[in-house]
Amino acid sequence: MAEDRAAGREGRPDDPQDTDDDPKGQAEAAARALAAQAATDADTETFARWGQGRALDDPAQDWRALTAASADMDTVATADGVYHYVSPASGRLFGRDPIGIVGHHQDEFAHPDDLPVLRSGWASTLAVGIATVAYRFRHADGTYRWTETTSRRVEAGGTTLVVSTVRDISERQQFGLLLQRQARTDPLTGVANRIVLMDRLRQALRRQDRGKGVLAVLFLDLDRFKVINDSLGHQVGDRVLQSLAERLLRFLRSSDTLARLGGDEFVIVAEDVADEQAAAELGHRISEAGREPFRVGVEEFICTVSVGITTTADSRHSPEGLLQEADLALYRAKDRGRDRSEVFDEDLRTTAVGRLGTERMLRRAIDEQRLRVHYQPIIDLRSGHIVSAEALVRIFDPERGMLLPDSFREVADETGLLVTIDEWVLSSAVEQASAWHARFRETDFSGVSVNITARHLADARFPRGVIGALDARGVPRDRLKVEVTERVLIEASNSAMTGLRALRDAGVEVGLDDFGTGFSSLAYLRQFPLDFVKIDKSFVHGLAVNGGEDAIVAAIVGLSHALGLAVIAEGVETQSHLDSLKSLGCDCAQGYLFARPGEPSAIDELIMAGRA
Repeated sequence: MAEDRAAGREGRPDDPQDTDDDPKGQAEAAARALAAQAATDADTETFARWGQGRALDDPAQDWRALTAASADMDTVATADGVYHYVSPASGRLFGRDPIGIVGHHQDEFAHPDDLPVLRSGWASTLAVGIATVAYRFRHADGTYRWTETTSRRVEAGGTTLVVSTVRDISERQQFGLLLQRQARTDPLTGVANRIVLMDRLRQALRRQDRGKGVLAVLFLDLDRFKVINDSLGHQVGDRVLQSLAERLLRFLRSSDTLARLGGDEFVIVAEDVADEQAAAELGHRISEAGREPFRVGVEEFICTVSVGITTTADSRHSPEGLLQEADLALYRAKDRGRDRSEVFDEDLRTTAVGRLGTERMLRRAIDEQRLRVHYQPIIDLRSGHIVSAEALVRIFDPERGMLLPDSFREVADETGLLVTIDEWVLSSAVEQASAWHARFRETDFSGVSVNITARHLADARFPRGVIGALDARGVPRDRLKVEVTERVLIEASNSAMTGLRALRDAGVEVGLDDFGTGFSSLAYLRQFPLDFVKIDKSFVHGLAVNGGEDAIVAAIVGLSHALGLAVIAEGVETQSHLDSLKSLGCDCAQGYLFARPGEPSAIDELIMAGRA
């Protein structure tokens, strides 16, 4: 039937009889061949629906109708790549009338960078019969559109033609490029991310043997950035990070890499730096830049920058090792007061090895249940009676004996193990408070003090857990006292402060530990939900020696009492300390003058004796 139709078409008077020398006729012949083939191969019912029940009397005309309705541009070209037929979709997709394309070579419309791909695909089509390539097609306005072109070789009347479907994939390509950018850049600041950073470090190390100077890695973050986030909101914090990235880029050469690792942590990779001193000068300039005010809307504030620096001229160095060294140097900058830069040296490596050993010791101690809680009595200076005890963690080491917190607390905090340790101490303290309440409820003894961290307070479940533990053991809530440091209070998030108020509202007493060592002032005492203040031992040790210390302690005692807060002095070691504190009106005290921290049985004896 298809052959009959084809024969009938050839007999029409307007049909060109000789197409051998007519390129346009070759294209029409290809159209007829394709339509005839489609009529032969396609499902009869489908074609009946498409043709609304009529026969395909003019396959070429029907093929034009099909291509005219197509969202894609269909083309027919000879083997040399010259277009001889282009469907009307060219106007909608590329702003070009088909007449403006027919007779031109396909290379004229392709992006110069894509010509190798286009020509390779064309050769494959001629060789194997079909190929698909992606390349950019020039729009009439001079821009380029990404296309996906599928081409098929067709033999028509002894002539080789190539029939192609050209689909605009610009949106898909742009989306793909967006995904690539997102995979390689930080979405907030637009600078490189960790993946790109590690790749650049590896490349820089490979070039190190051929380069001049040294490779420098600078690890930096904003000091107390958490305060900005929690007090002004994450939107302001995000804008600060964006401003910092923009500010840092002004310091860098085009060959340098700036990456954001997350949070407020950034890393700079600088190749061919003259020497370590030049890297240190760059770090110093970055620290100075952090002192310039950040402006967000009407807000203006200063958020300083700490920088850790390492350099190498050895291509055998690892990217991970360089980051670790720079990170260790950053920690030292933080420890030495922030708002500064520090360069890595071998002393830091020794410290790092020591920290790893401490971490392993902590994990073994937890696994082997070698944590201990000792209690130091707190004495009422008016009556001389013991009124409470502070729970202090210890670790029993088979070789070194009982280890004090100063030897492991910092590492425990950095590794996250401090949360586990403090939770165990808190649980033990609640158990002990229950035992002492049952035994000494008729005495002046009022309970146990424990230290808690910002991580505890930030967990909304923590206050409920503490209150539930007290209630489950029948311990009055005021028999537990929690102590937080100045840093925890000053840097506390809104959720942490909510947790602290929840504990206090439930009846748990809240105290400020080590007052005077952090960043707060006396004015802060009225802003926080507190019941007592503990004066740091550094002030106590200066009593009766330095008149200035006496004045400071007097001011703390006076203001605390005016606010209804009790005052406890820490580190009382001599009789002169005690006499001075009594004369200044201090309420309670603890220290070696009364007793060293010890087993719960030692507290039992003091309570039963009725005095310290």
